Amino acid sequence: MAPTEETPEAVAWLEQLEGYIERHGLCGYDPFDVKAHPLLQAVQPYAPLRKLSSGLLDVFPTLSRRMLRVKPTLNPKAFALVALGRLRRYQCTGEEQHLGRALDSLSWLRENAASGYSGLCWGYPFDVRGKDLHRPAGTPVGVVSATAGEAFSLAWRITGEETHRDAVCAIATFFLEDIHRVDCGGGACCFSYTTVDRWCVHNANLHAVAHLYRASDITGDAAYREAARPALRFTLDAQRRDGAWPYGAWSADEGYERAPLEMVDHHHTGFVLRSLQAIHAIEPTDGVKEAILKGYDFYLKCLFTPEGAPRITTDHTYPINIHACAEGVLCPAMLDDMVDGGLDVAARTLRWTREHMADGRTGLPYYRAYPWFANKLLCTRWGLAWIYYALAEYVYRRG
Repeated sequence: MAPTEETPEAVAWLEQLEGYIERHGLCGYDPFDVKAHPLLQAVQPYAPLRKLSSGLLDVFPTLSRRMLRVKPTLNPKAFALVALGRLRRYQCTGEEQHLGRALDSLSWLRENAASGYSGLCWGYPFDVRGKDLHRPAGTPVGVVSATAGEAFSLAWRITGEETHRDAVCAIATFFLEDIHRVDCGGGACCFSYTTVDRWCVHNANLHAVAHLYRASDITGDAAYREAARPALRFTLDAQRRDGAWPYGAWSADEGYERAPLEMVDHHHTGFVLRSLQAIHAIEPTDGVKEAILKGYDFYLKCLFTPEGAPRITTDHTYPINIHACAEGVLCPAMLDDMVDGGLDVAARTLRWTREHMADGRTGLPYYRAYPWFANKLLCTRWGLAWIYYALAEYVYRRG
């Protein structure tokens, strides 16, 4: 694919973000770091107070965190995403500095993996709380571990170093031995979101499946792939007639809140499609291809505005979220070899995001935007790292 006029703009933005990361590192705030604070937990049952607290966090995102003594953290997922971006930059430029920075991030991940588990795994550095849900800080999370696995997999393909292959296998061991496989009936199962719950979430499930397919492809061991097939079947069977996937599968027996599991949102839909694309690239099947094409058609029609802004859910456009903006670049770009005009869709989202969701001078991404207001909190994992990887992947795909 030939470069277009958007490619220099994307490279310039990449270089701005690289400069910031090199000067300041990856320690920063996160949308979820404040939500487990006792004061915010206390107001959750009361809708007016809950909405007021959310509004105050949007208007005073940094001040509120300082007042509540919420400290910036180092997030493993940010390191994995930046490693992926740096590896793509190395593939595009051949500059050793990018490879070196990527390997530094992967070394950090090895040194900061969760302890006490069968394989390599990582979680978030803050508590996550919700209805009938508590994940203490550091609890291994499937999507974090799989994202790290994607980075180690790409590093192995680029360098051939066995340490990266070993990491891919160790992460696969985590999925097979530490994450729950929830029996969903009919021979299907679902990989749980973390080691401490039985939450059936489609993007998390497919993150695990895609990692096991990568491990099988790298090692030649078909056992990884066979172990993943029942979970792949679960998510393929859950696709709606219109092509959409809900966030997850709700069960009265588990006691989790129903509404979040039934929503259809932008970035998790993109996660599902990209995971299926990774699986299909390793083992092409008509069923997976059909699911991707049907799902992508829904994604384009229902989760973008005509201007190219990524809608937060099928029911609401606002607040527009920087994570969805990154996915609006990543997903179409990575599916370009399967769909018509994927890179053009990615370019449109990139232009809209740069204009509306980033500081005009520094290029630093905002957290989220309303029609009348933007929360400009710099979220290291949620915004900076995701946008950095999305831009790097876009430039790589443009060639």
